[in-house]
Amino acid sequence: MRSARHLKFVALAVFIVMVLIAAVPFWLNRSVNDLLAQSRAELRAQQRLDDILTSMRDAETAQRGFVITGNDVFLEPYEQVRRTLPGVLHDAKDKAPTDAERATAWRIARLAELKLAELDETIQLRRRAGFEATERVVSSLRGKQYMDDMRRLVAAEDARSMARHDALQADLLARSARSFTVSVAATACNIVALGILLLLIMRMLRARRAIAGQLETQTGQLAEAVGLTTRHNRELKFVAEMLRAVEAVPSVPDAAPVIARSLPKLLPGVSGTLFLLRDEDEHVLDRHTQWGTPSEQPSEIDIESCWSLRHGARYRTASSNDLPCAHYRRPVEETTARLCIPLVTHDELVGMLHLEGLAAGPAYEEQERLAVTVAEQLALALGNARLRESLRRQSVLDPLTGLFNRRHFDAALKRELARARRKNVPVSLVLVDIDHFKRVNDDYGHAVGDAVLRTIAQQLRLGIREGDIACRYGGEEMVLLLPECAAADAGTRAEAIRIALAAIVPHPEGEGPQKVTASFGVAAYPAHAQDAEALFWAADKALYRAKQQGRNRVMTGA
Repeated sequence: MRSARHLKFVALAVFIVMVLIAAVPFWLNRSVNDLLAQSRAELRAQQRLDDILTSMRDAETAQRGFVITGNDVFLEPYEQVRRTLPGVLHDAKDKAPTDAERATAWRIARLAELKLAELDETIQLRRRAGFEATERVVSSLRGKQYMDDMRRLVAAEDARSMARHDALQADLLARSARSFTVSVAATACNIVALGILLLLIMRMLRARRAIAGQLETQTGQLAEAVGLTTRHNRELKFVAEMLRAVEAVPSVPDAAPVIARSLPKLLPGVSGTLFLLRDEDEHVLDRHTQWGTPSEQPSEIDIESCWSLRHGARYRTASSNDLPCAHYRRPVEETTARLCIPLVTHDELVGMLHLEGLAAGPAYEEQERLAVTVAEQLALALGNARLRESLRRQSVLDPLTGLFNRRHFDAALKRELARARRKNVPVSLVLVDIDHFKRVNDDYGHAVGDAVLRTIAQQLRLGIREGDIACRYGGEEMVLLLPECAAADAGTRAEAIRIALAAIVPHPEGEGPQKVTASFGVAAYPAHAQDAEALFWAADKALYRAKQQGRNRVMTGA
């Protein structure tokens, strides 16, 4: 029995020695791989510098060909270098492993940039002044000096790289020798350590029971942690799905139904109400959606009616002894808790989340934690949605008149023409130009002119249908896009707008002209044109005829 145990110990010692000896080649292989990686890095760095030099040679050759012949075909390699060289220069500077190499790369990059500037200068001079003037500039040898300096730096880097490569090879041989020494030493040391290992094994056997008890305890803790992690992961999944859906909506109010469908999955058994800040009033929030079985909530609340909005922090009421918010419509029941959480992102209020029916006791803390986490992410998503909506409005609206801008008009005209072709329906275009508008600016100033433009824009909006599009095309010129409207109907609508414009006071709040008129040019697809450009041209010619015939009239395309 004792011999058997000794045999096991001997076998263990032999196994350990073998493992240690077998580990030496892996260590050597890792060292070799490190050295090879350094060598490859050196080669790549040098290749980048060589590529820079080659590119500059190609660019210089292309420049010579163009200077001699004046033919732009020779500039194709030069243009290719201009497109690709910035990336190569960036890599050379950014990926240099040492400060010295980085400094050299910066000098080479600077010379390359100077050389490119010199090449561009001579090319432009050749185009402007001809061959002789270019020859005098080239004869200054400034560009040659740049190339000579670049070749010298690249050659120095080549020499340094070769020396580094030789040093790496020498280091590789030295490490191989050391690995042999380490292998021999490891064998001896492991034999000596055998006795120590045997003593440690005995101690380990004695500690096994204690460790087994600890493992059992840790297993229970781990199972609890796994359960908690699984629940958190499920919550994060639901939150991520809700945020993706909110990100996809075109406006903040459209996010309310998404939130109403998602929150019951995150907080089952909890009812709630979502209030969102009103765009035109920063002190009033509107009720947008509810879920579960919530209490009655007002359709709008002001900031002062909710403690969470007044203090900028979540506010809980758990019993009738707690001070309720003013927007509560019934007393708080002692068995349920309510929680108001302001939705704030970047120090700006977006809305408020009101939750009811929260659990009592320890479960409440977990629900509150989740509710606050969801509210923080929801506030950020709603803030982003509001920002996107604001940016979209700014990108398509004229800031002075509130009409759509020319960019939106161009896209809308192409879209409506394509739809008209598919459905075989007409689409009309009405150009509007304010008569003698320059006199308004000259006589009353640009502030009055701007006010007149706003008044006329409002009149245009009142005179078109819901699906029509009114745009400010530029200056005092505006345009109406009327889908599914024939030329005769468009002329009738334009005439009604013209009469309405002539009847109003364009600037009722201050000084200005008592009357402003406008001329209208009408054209329609397919009666007057088949594409967007021709349609606009036909309407423009009709507007020109209206101007020629005395202004303040509607003319239809011929």
